[in-house]
Amino acid sequence: MCYHTVMKINYKTAIPAAALIVVLLLTGGFLLYKNQKTANKNPQQAGQDEVRKVVEEVRKLMDLPNETPTVATVVDITKLKDQPFFQKAKNGDKVLIYTAAQKAILYDPVAKRIKEVGPVNAGSPSAQVSSPQTATLKIALLNGTKTVGLASKVEEELKSKVPGLNVVSKDNAKKDSFEKTVVIVLNQLFLDSARNLASLLNATLGNLPEGEEKPKDGDILIILGKDRT
Repeated sequence: MCYHTVMKINYKTAIPAAALIVVLLLTGGFLLYKNQKTANKNPQQAGQDEVRKVVEEVRKLMDLPNETPTVATVVDITKLKDQPFFQKAKNGDKVLIYTAAQKAILYDPVAKRIKEVGPVNAGSPSAQVSSPQTATLKIALLNGTKTVGLASKVEEELKSKVPGLNVVSKDNAKKDSFEKTVVIVLNQLFLDSARNLASLLNATLGNLPEGEEKPKDGDILIILGKDRT
């Protein structure tokens, strides 16, 4: 195994699967869901490209198992600091989870540095947790059309496909003539999630349109266009 940076690996800090589930909020969990559910539907490749990019960066620093990992983003480090594996982590760090190899890697994509490597203890009793309990992604929906009830319809659709998603506000946009749905990142920590939502909705990432107001709360704003009616 070859490292470009010197690091200490503590294999005594086995990571219960439940701890990984906490991290697998929308970023990692949705990637996994999307890969499983839409593999045969020719989806946009934004999510997969992001995974590939992270894997290639980490591969330059260490040998990796011969499998495709689930890649998650740390979005709320305060809920993870009691886990030894995440003592050096910060928001925005990536976690590569190799299920077959039972290995997890904590990676800083800004510093291009591996922070921790540890085994995944899938046999832990806490591994019985089956769904994330601390999802924090907040979505604001704006109806940019004349179709009444469109925001509620899309909210139900998203919640059925993305467990843990939290719609914090629904309202009408200033304009009701949007042709295409646009996804706007309000919190850069959720850029990966925004890309995945754009793929799911066949929408595009964009900036806040002129004349529209930024919502008071929310990590991602989705303005619904006529393509969703």
